[in-house]
Amino acid sequence: METSLSWITYPLFRLTICLATGIFLFDRFLPEGVSWPLWGGICCVLLCVGLLRLAVWRWRWFFGGVTGLAFFLWGGFSVVHQREKVGYAWDEAPQVYKGIVETVPEIRGKTWRAEVHVEGRHITKGTWQKVDRSVLLSWIPDTVAEPLSCGDTLCFYAKISRPFSEKELTGFDYGDYLLRKGISGTGLVYAGNWYRAGKPRWLTFSQRARVCQQKVVEVYRSWGLDEEVQAVIAALTIGDKSDLSTDLKNVYSAAGASHVLALSGLHVGILSGFLFLVFYPLTYWKRYGRMVRMLLVVTLLWGFAFISGLSSSVMRAVVMFSLYAFASCCSEERFSGIHSLVLAAFLMLLYNPFFLFDLSFQLSFAAVASILAFYPLCTRGVVIQNRLLRYLFNLLCLSVSAQVGTLPFVLLYFGTFPTYFLLANLIVSPLAACILVLTLMALALSSVPWLGSGVVVLLDWSTSFLNGAMRMVQHFSGSQITSVYLSAGQACLLAGIFICLYLCWSAGMQRKARQWICLLVVCNLFVALSVGMYLQEKPERLYFSRAEIYTRKGHCISTHTSDSGLIRIGTLCVGVLDDGRWKNCQASWRLPLDYVYICRGFKGNLSRLNDLFEMKQVILDSSLSEGYREMLIKECQLLKISYTDLSVQGSYSIEL
Repeated sequence: METSLSWITYPLFRLTICLATGIFLFDRFLPEGVSWPLWGGICCVLLCVGLLRLAVWRWRWFFGGVTGLAFFLWGGFSVVHQREKVGYAWDEAPQVYKGIVETVPEIRGKTWRAEVHVEGRHITKGTWQKVDRSVLLSWIPDTVAEPLSCGDTLCFYAKISRPFSEKELTGFDYGDYLLRKGISGTGLVYAGNWYRAGKPRWLTFSQRARVCQQKVVEVYRSWGLDEEVQAVIAALTIGDKSDLSTDLKNVYSAAGASHVLALSGLHVGILSGFLFLVFYPLTYWKRYGRMVRMLLVVTLLWGFAFISGLSSSVMRAVVMFSLYAFASCCSEERFSGIHSLVLAAFLMLLYNPFFLFDLSFQLSFAAVASILAFYPLCTRGVVIQNRLLRYLFNLLCLSVSAQVGTLPFVLLYFGTFPTYFLLANLIVSPLAACILVLTLMALALSSVPWLGSGVVVLLDWSTSFLNGAMRMVQHFSGSQITSVYLSAGQACLLAGIFICLYLCWSAGMQRKARQWICLLVVCNLFVALSVGMYLQEKPERLYFSRAEIYTRKGHCISTHTSDSGLIRIGTLCVGVLDDGRWKNCQASWRLPLDYVYICRGFKGNLSRLNDLFEMKQVILDSSLSEGYREMLIKECQLLKISYTDLSVQGSYSIEL
């Protein structure tokens, strides 16, 4: 059996690594706009050369090398194909489009927002050009038009474009993030420029799932719970985080319990455990009881995935559990969790290569892999007779194991570390299970007058206690270590340290010396890289973006404001003009300004400003209207003043 398992597991793991490597390298180094047939021809030539060299070298490695290289190229070609499938050259001017609302519209401030599948662009009367792309569309409500719902046909007039990258300032490329989500661009539709062209005749399976999720949220709202309680219940049970406030998110993040607000394998594990307990009497049916029990649990888990909107995180967990259940039913031997983990990752990357860059995908698989690796080692050899103490110890080991796997990703993306995560998870894990079970009971018993309302009261108490406990943990001294950002190289070396620790811990005595040497080498590389980056001089840059002025040095970003609008930053004098205070002013001499930042709300013209200020460069914010921007550009050209239009490039930066 061990030999067969090695053929099943290790080759699949190697193929998954080859597939993921191809996806990463092609996405990282292949420029956008390169046609896949050209790149495919180059790769085929390299493939033939590599195969000839490999065949001459060693025949026994020939089959494995060919298979690994094939999946490497498969991953690369899938990235190029996905780019072509999502990317689109949108017109710079507003156009008339027709599409279908794909998701349930949600309120975002004064606008509504939803994903819209754009079917075509209007060319002439009765003629439409095929577009077939998805966009993230925001629209201002119209008192005349009927409100939109999921599945509606929509006609609108707007400018659609890919968002500008602010990675240099914030470290986050929103346009690239949307591209990996299958969204080609964003647009804003003003009132009067859209109307519903038709009601939905039928909904797709994913649209029905989102509508079902929204109906469950409406049921939660009908219970009359506190806003924060209802928001946490909706996020914890069906993955709807639209009602979560920023303050509440920060509370759970500082306490190290933000994972409970995002549906993942934790929730699927809790629900599967509860269902196994409910269907335990089926085990007395010796012939088919075990199989029927497993089938019922898997079916109900897929139903749970449906009412949660078929989110990718829940789908990953349910797919992994389904594979585990199928293998355990087909074989009497225990199917290892790492097998189902690798197989789930392999199938998901084949389906969509951009899953590799999804943060939830990375954190989910890293946490599960770390638990499968470190949890048995933590609990091995520890015998605790008391059930309560054994439960607490196992829960602590589980939390530490998951934290080890996700730590490199957390420090890479967020630069924070919750110091009381062990304490928070001792509270979160049992309460999350309690809230999930009570919610299911409240939904099932909602028609029973006294019993249903009693369960809702218990649910309210449990969730309120959870929110209060997380706020208490947040207020502890030193609850969160911030600004501990790691580079990609440091994160990889930190992950290598944990892998070497695992190998040293689990290796036999005859191989421990080799593993310890590897651990010391990786630790030295991590320290050397960290010291080098610490000693490296970090230049300070000045940014103009989103009607604000920022300075950034390393990962520290500061915002500069002034009541007068005139700011001195180092040796530079900057003026932020966003009102009409300078319209009727007079001066006996002109104040020199290195940069004049004109934003929405400014009233006046540059000719008048030229009498007050000696302007070296004018920066026009993207919030200005099109007509006003064109007028200011013409004035800059007449006055021979250098200008920068942020509606074209998004932001402007200089080194101080």
